[in-house]
Amino acid sequence: MPIVPMLQKHAKVIARWRYDGIYAVYNAPQRRAPLDGTAFVWLDSDGRIAGHFSFGQDGRIPTAENFEYTSDHLDIGLGLRPDLCGKGLGPFFVSMCMEYGRKAFGQDKFRLSVAAFNQRAVKVYLKAGFSVTGQVTHAQSEEKFYIMTV
Repeated sequence: MPIVPMLQKHAKVIARWRYDGIYAVYNAPQRRAPLDGTAFVWLDSDGRIAGHFSFGQDGRIPTAENFEYTSDHLDIGLGLRPDLCGKGLGPFFVSMCMEYGRKAFGQDKFRLSVAAFNQRAVKVYLKAGFSVTGQVTHAQSEEKFYIMTV
């Protein structure tokens, strides 16, 4: 299943994804894809977007505490298509994204931000080797987020 740079057409498809229940906060409004070579999509065997991930600034959240994102870790943001969540693909997807980051950016240390209520994702990240290293408040939603690093 190939990984390709994210284009605006991919961002439009992802914006139409709809998550249920507590995960509805991830139902994103239309946004522009970062066209700076830091955002990618993972395509399934039918050519549909199975997941997306980005590195650097796009992997960060605005925090009420003005958390200092240091350059010693590469920030990563990622998401799976809603119908694939809870199917056991998470550990593979996270590992694949990290491997891509290693090859593309020469970085071995990663950082991500995850909503504290999203225990399903937290478990996946812990399995992938991440540790919770901080807690922040999202500047807009006021949700608690964990900062996790590996």
